[in-house]
Amino acid sequence: MIAAIALLVAGAMALYLRSDAAAACDSDEALGQVYALLRDRFHLQSVFLNDIRAVSGGYFGDRRDCSAEVTEIRGNVAASSMPWRAVRYRIVRQHPAPSAVVSVELGGDRPLAPRRPSFWMRVLAYL
Repeated sequence: MIAAIALLVAGAMALYLRSDAAAACDSDEALGQVYALLRDRFHLQSVFLNDIRAVSGGYFGDRRDCSAEVTEIRGNVAASSMPWRAVRYRIVRQHPAPSAVVSVELGGDRPLAPRRPSFWMRVLAYL
């Protein structure tokens, strides 16, 4: 009985702490703000985000740093030949505010799939 009550109290505390935490990097709330900032601040229309990942910040933290790759969607162009750019964004949960604040930094070009040297070029590198 005591163990069940302790488990219930621990679950309630975890739920309370999670409610004040920053949104996940791939959450709809965060990505909506990222898309809006890319459109309004960097004038990118119809964007596609790839490889979204958390760089820092914990599950219960009020701040989370994220990174991804972004490109503008174009017709009849393969994704691997589009100009991809690095994007870093920070999600900060400020306690009196009802939603998190997102800030975005746009980096330089980077390939979606880096080209690997051919088998023979790798063999010749060891000679």
